[in-house]
Amino acid sequence: MAGEMALTWGQILYRASVMIAVLLVALDAANFLYQATEGKPIIPIAPLLLAGTIWLIGYFCRSVSFARMN
Repeated sequence: MAGEMALTWGQILYRASVMIAVLLVALDAANFLYQATEGKPIIPIAPLLLAGTIWLIGYFCRSVSFARMN
């Protein structure tokens, strides 16, 4: 990996937060599909809000990391 720039902690935290947020949204979608087959399709809002919050925290970490680099 010669010539590549190492990732900062902010970038690492951002990527991890994106993966966690995507996992939460996927589980929420799977839950919705399961509930739809049972005849009661409900979209739980709490997991979506949690995923958004996790993503925003990661985005903030990445932004702070880039600000320190410049």
